[in-house]
Amino acid sequence: MSENIMHAHKIFSLLDEEYRLKKWTGQDPLLSRQMKLSPDILAVFAVRKSDGRHVLYFQCNPEDASKGHKYPAWKGISIDFSGFENQGMEGCYVRIEQGESSDNDVYFAVSDDLCLCLKDVDRSNLRLKLSTALERWKRFFSLRESIALTREEQIGLFGELYLLHSMMQNGIAASKAISCWKGPYQGVFDFSFSNMSIEVKTTASKMPYKVHISNEMQLDDRLAGGILVLSFIAVQPSDSSGETLGDMVKGIAYFIEKDEVGRSLFQDKIFGCSLGHPYIDRYTSKYIVKEHGFYNIQGDFPRILSKDLAKGLGDISYSLDMSACSNYRMDEQNFWQIAKLHIKEDIV
Repeated sequence: MSENIMHAHKIFSLLDEEYRLKKWTGQDPLLSRQMKLSPDILAVFAVRKSDGRHVLYFQCNPEDASKGHKYPAWKGISIDFSGFENQGMEGCYVRIEQGESSDNDVYFAVSDDLCLCLKDVDRSNLRLKLSTALERWKRFFSLRESIALTREEQIGLFGELYLLHSMMQNGIAASKAISCWKGPYQGVFDFSFSNMSIEVKTTASKMPYKVHISNEMQLDDRLAGGILVLSFIAVQPSDSSGETLGDMVKGIAYFIEKDEVGRSLFQDKIFGCSLGHPYIDRYTSKYIVKEHGFYNIQGDFPRILSKDLAKGLGDISYSLDMSACSNYRMDEQNFWQIAKLHIKEDIV
């Protein structure tokens, strides 16, 4: 992880240590450090002496405050305008304060990202850049409560990214594949395009393979708009070889490095999945794909459907033994032919 990305986190950690020692002098209510993000944007990192609360300031244009500009915010953070009388820190600042219920790791991650977004930016562009970054975080917290992925979430995301990468390797346009991937947006299925949907299930368990079906809609082909396919992936955790989540993201990024629209959409989605900077590099687990198969969900495929439930029952979750699904396994070449056909229909 680069020093620039972690700089905000490191500075706040140093200030926290100083606050714990309580050896400061002077009447200033804040313990603070400064960092130049650009020639005309000063960032001030502060810990309030009275309660240890973290505050981040970005030097801005005075007219932003005078015009009453509002920045996107969410529960756990407050944003307003402020100023300093300290020599060398004169001017108007956007003030971003950690809320009482906000976790330090969350606030530090937001601070790291904001500093990265504003690095080398002209002050005239600060309002737009900062608003965009804060709006992205606001959207993130509307989808998730935590920035940390559980082990199960990591494995599930690895499978989705593996399929996304496989689509590109098999000739499906990168931007179209990314558009079809629901990512953090919690659709019924993980991938949806014209008259076809794909649900991805990934397991790190040993044989006989079982996957968790979280509700009675996940394998309901009536909701798929046409064909419903289960993409089953078995992975083996490994300390020495294999790929991390970061490796998967880099592999996909290679296909879209010259596609500005696709690159922007992908960055937005992986950010929403907790795979943006600076925390993606925290996920160091490596996985080797042992098996990947496609299953056509239709007819008597073993599953629980809402239409078969007694009145009053719902929110059903269950385990599916993949060995009972062999009759529905698709030829891989046939799957890719069908997928490409439906992608073309979607484009038309």
